[in-house]
Amino acid sequence: MIIKCPECGHQVSDLAETCPSCGIAIAGKILKCPHCGGTMLAAQDVCPNCLQTVRQSASQQESPSTPPVPQQVQQEPVEVDNEQETKKKPSRHGWLATLIVALVIALGVSFVGYYFYQHTQEQNEQYAYENAMQSSEPAVLQNFLDIYTTAPQAHRDSVMAHMEQLKLIDMEWQNAVRSQSKVALLKYMQLHPQSVHVTEAKLLIDSLDWIQAANLNTLESYKSYMEAHIDGLHYDDAKMNYDKLNDRMVTPQEEQMISSLFNTYFNSLAKDDEPGLLSTLNTVIRTFFNRQNVTKADVIQYMKKLHEAEDISSMNFLMNNDWKIDKIENIDTGEVEYSVTFSVDQRIDRSDPDQERLATYKVSAKVTPEGKIVDMNMKKVVKQ
Repeated sequence: MIIKCPECGHQVSDLAETCPSCGIAIAGKILKCPHCGGTMLAAQDVCPNCLQTVRQSASQQESPSTPPVPQQVQQEPVEVDNEQETKKKPSRHGWLATLIVALVIALGVSFVGYYFYQHTQEQNEQYAYENAMQSSEPAVLQNFLDIYTTAPQAHRDSVMAHMEQLKLIDMEWQNAVRSQSKVALLKYMQLHPQSVHVTEAKLLIDSLDWIQAANLNTLESYKSYMEAHIDGLHYDDAKMNYDKLNDRMVTPQEEQMISSLFNTYFNSLAKDDEPGLLSTLNTVIRTFFNRQNVTKADVIQYMKKLHEAEDISSMNFLMNNDWKIDKIENIDTGEVEYSVTFSVDQRIDRSDPDQERLATYKVSAKVTPEGKIVDMNMKKVVKQ
């Protein structure tokens, strides 16, 4: 049943342990006045509503929460003893004492409630202050200042100083980003390891390292990137490019094959060895001394012209071993060929002192996977 609290007047269940408003005990501690039907404390002798004396029976004192059973009223008039009626009326002193006790209880309850409210507010402010001082988000600090306007001045000063420090850190971050320098970004991360920008700094460093690796386009550059960025955004691209370059890496055996090929070619030229020269040439020669679609017969004719001067007694070619060999893809066939550059010295023994005896040539050539010359061009760089 919902009743009015006899202490503060708020509605409360008669089964509630205490009144949620004033805290006074309810369950088992109240009863209804037999005179006016109002709610009163079981411990009171005088009803605060009608000021009538309530004389409780032994059974009512044991179960004060049970409403008294009203007596059946007789129809016959009852003669009232004025002296007894006077005794039922409460004295003025008793009424004042009850009122004072009620006021003291109300003040006590209010004081206790205010104390706990104030204590809770202080705890909340302290928690919010500690959270703000540990945060690196300016919004969290500003939120504290907006909500806790009456916080201790020392707390507010500390929070504002922390906000200024975060502004300086943010300025350092902006400078590091604008510099596009890996060194600047690493320095920022070292100085501010708890910054919210650390993850972004790592991503920027990942991007800068990838750009450098791709520009160098070497096995070493891609390997360095992969070792430094195992979980990098460009790891898969670096691995793919590394594998491509590695597949085109010239092995020592391939270098030996190409070296032997051109030694045979130039020794055959020097000795006017037609079978030896032909063994080095591909069936189809795309270019020879910048002439296109040259036949093997054209190359033999070139060799013959080298020896047609009557004053030549001997000739030899000396490789300078400055080889540069790359694997490249033939756009037309899709096959891998060898792109070769090197220099070679030509020495001629001859009787005419006015004729050329020594020359150095820069050679650029292409070789098929089978080890045959398919492109051959030479440019004289030294003449004596």
